[in-house]
Amino acid sequence: MERYGVFKRFANGSRLWVAPADDLNVAQAKMQDGARKTGLEHFVYDFRLEQIVATSRKSRMTGASAAQ
Repeated sequence: MERYGVFKRFANGSRLWVAPADDLNVAQAKMQDGARKTGLEHFVYDFRLEQIVATSRKSRMTGASAAQ
């Protein structure tokens, strides 16, 4: 299983898996691309840490590894 999962978040709060990635930079690029194409929030989930490590919304960024 890949370490990271890219998800999109809909306005009602539901989430949909978009893509896997083994590398955080690749996951963040997929996240930003998806957010740009759809206008929806996307985030990267780290399956090892069991937490969101990056989000396409600046107001919801977490930690030093969050995407900008």
